[in-house]
Amino acid sequence: RRQRQMCIRDSVMAKKTNEYFLLIEQQAAICVEAAALLENILTEYSAAGMAVRRVEMHAVERRADGICHDIRNRLSAAFITPIDQEDILHLAQLLDDVTDALDEVALECYMFRLAELPAGAPAFAGLTRRCVGKLCEAAIELRNFRSSGRLRALLAEVNTLEEQADDAYATAIHDLFAEDAAPRTLIAGKAIFDCMEACRDLCGHAADVMDQIIIKNT
Repeated sequence: RRQRQMCIRDSVMAKKTNEYFLLIEQQAAICVEAAALLENILTEYSAAGMAVRRVEMHAVERRADGICHDIRNRLSAAFITPIDQEDILHLAQLLDDVTDALDEVALECYMFRLAELPAGAPAFAGLTRRCVGKLCEAAIELRNFRSSGRLRALLAEVNTLEEQADDAYATAIHDLFAEDAAPRTLIAGKAIFDCMEACRDLCGHAADVMDQIIIKNT
């Protein structure tokens, strides 16, 4: 009987442990959804349609908020977690911030009433989506952090894409201010590029947190 009770207890603990990894995976998947949506919005940009597209993007961001709140609530009542509570919370917040930054791009397009986007914005969104996608792959692999060699490789890819994006950002801003554009276009264009750059920086920070989780727990 005692052995059976121990098995039940271990099963419950394993389920609770996996819940955190599952929620992180779901959160990362929403980041990818938001990044793909933003790429679509900027690739098929329509100033007249931004009111609708902005609402569409914000709905995705709100779902990400919901998962982040769920993780916080679970942590506040948790006694045992698979990794440090602080690391789970930090990673969850960074993933939420990624989606916030993507949402902010759509909001900037709407607020500035841009008739057309600055050159390179759709390609910049594509690079952002690739970086977010690799981060999501890493988040899915995180539950296997003690035995996965692939996780380290994915984290390295996130950092490589972030570095490529830094160069692309410098070029985009240089090209933006090389044109004799109206002040509103310059301000809005820089705001859009800044938000996407912030998103990729956040991806790099999230990758660093995952790397620290590996180091601390293996």
